[in-house]
Amino acid sequence: MTFIRLRGNGVSPGIGMGELSLTEPVLLAARRESISPASVDAELRRLKKAVERTKNELLQLKQEITVNMGEEHSFIFDAHLLILEDRSLFDSIQNAVRGEKVRVEWALTQVNQKYQELFDAIADDYFRQRKSDVSDVLGRVSANLEPKMKRRAEQDREKKEVLVAHEMLPSEAAIRFSRGNVLAVATDMGGPTSHTAILARSLSIPAVVGLHNITQQVKNGDFVIVDGTDGEVIVNPPLAVRKEFLSKKERYDHYFRELKKTAKLKSVTLDDVKFFPLANIELPDEVEMAFSFGAEGIGLFRSEFIYLQSTSLPKEEDHLAAYSRIAKAAYPAPVYIRTIDIGGEKSLPQLKIEKEPNPALGLRAIRFSLRHRDLFKVQLRAILRASVLKNVRILIPMITEVEEIGEVKLLFEEVKKELEKERIKFDRQIPLGVMIEVPAAAAITDIIVKEVDYLSIGTNDLIQYYLAVDRSNEFVSYLYKPLHPSVLRLIRFIIQTALREGKDVAVCGEMAADPLCALVLLGFGLRKFSMNPIFIPRIKKTLRSVELKTVEKVVEEAMNLKTAQDVEESIIERILAKHPKAFLLGQVM
Repeated sequence: MTFIRLRGNGVSPGIGMGELSLTEPVLLAARRESISPASVDAELRRLKKAVERTKNELLQLKQEITVNMGEEHSFIFDAHLLILEDRSLFDSIQNAVRGEKVRVEWALTQVNQKYQELFDAIADDYFRQRKSDVSDVLGRVSANLEPKMKRRAEQDREKKEVLVAHEMLPSEAAIRFSRGNVLAVATDMGGPTSHTAILARSLSIPAVVGLHNITQQVKNGDFVIVDGTDGEVIVNPPLAVRKEFLSKKERYDHYFRELKKTAKLKSVTLDDVKFFPLANIELPDEVEMAFSFGAEGIGLFRSEFIYLQSTSLPKEEDHLAAYSRIAKAAYPAPVYIRTIDIGGEKSLPQLKIEKEPNPALGLRAIRFSLRHRDLFKVQLRAILRASVLKNVRILIPMITEVEEIGEVKLLFEEVKKELEKERIKFDRQIPLGVMIEVPAAAAITDIIVKEVDYLSIGTNDLIQYYLAVDRSNEFVSYLYKPLHPSVLRLIRFIIQTALREGKDVAVCGEMAADPLCALVLLGFGLRKFSMNPIFIPRIKKTLRSVELKTVEKVVEEAMNLKTAQDVEESIIERILAKHPKAFLLGQVM
């Protein structure tokens, strides 16, 4: 047995180890078979019946997952049912059958290939990962074309196993995970925003993706260790390595149990200063999971997901259904809905956005929305209509200048008047806020803050733009430093300027989810921290372990240091001296 160590992308923390089980790839491929013109109607009837069977199958699977794991984990099948109902997608299949006079199997294969290419061309990872959902649905339709055909067995196994796959389709992940015998997951493909990764995190199943070719290097029965925290997979390790990771797993499992307890405790520092952990989510179904991790509101809902449920542009009712669902699920806690952040590198197939030479600095976010006002108004109307419970907030991304805020306000008032004329209820006092993620906006925070009800700092983009560093570029990513003295000065200026004006301010970038950075932000005066739900217990434990007065003093002195490394070392050393439990994760891992 060959000893192998592989590096990938850890998307669900924790350590799982055990016997490896290779999952069979689900192939959607067929050879071209021509049919006569007289056979076209019969072929289309085959498609219609297959779609009906698939719908019934998905409804049944949703019910089984709801019973076995809870309703919050069946969201995948809601998304798949929406894809199945998408007329434009299936019109493409029917048109291929009619126009090319081919069997449905070939039409499905060709349409699937078309959508894979469209999604692969999208730079944004969250959007790109949705291609597996389309393949998943079309694969089920293909299998249901011949109901008597022997289907791939989905036997309920009791044996504990580590799943290894080239790419695990979302529905397959839900089915396999529901059995309760999956120790960990490792795949060649995938990313942190895939439905499989989201599901693994919500169920605390360690997962590493992006391993490229692990399926070509292993076989059934191999012993494998999956470290979802560090993104490492070890196949057939020697006894010493196995013991090392077994000890590490025990420490992590103990730490995680303690974190889960923290999720239910009050969000206060040792000297009783209140802070608010909020959740960043992509799907309406993640609300329940977020609150189970200790969230006290939804600090950022990425509304782009609505565009991924259909190959045609979503209607106002589509937006409304999603926003209302989140508002009701979170009530009375606040829900901050970010208007669509698409355009440029975050293109979508149905929008047919022209490619730009520098998309990160191009027509995206609010720039895109103000250029396509009809689309923007549809979204604003839906958000307003969903605000009747008075817990909805609107968040505008990538503001650069005050003039953009003025344009948004005019459009906002126009939409309000339309709804009033139509006698549709909404929250007339709904708060309007903006994201500070462009250095130009950060520099005029004192002006911008007077124009809005609150601010949210998107530290991921803000730091990237401010330091002129693409953090995904392996050649310069080492320069991406959230604790860079210039970055800290800028963020402190934003936070303290907002607080002086009596306005709320939150951080919704990765800094909020990092214990050390969260302490710095707390010292600056921040009280609202929005992050991926799985990190909320960790941040709560850190902030509950310190006194604010100690943190303020330590952070203030660190602001005089010259480098990010000096800042990090100083804060860790001085905080640990007074509050040794603040960095428990770093000590045990």
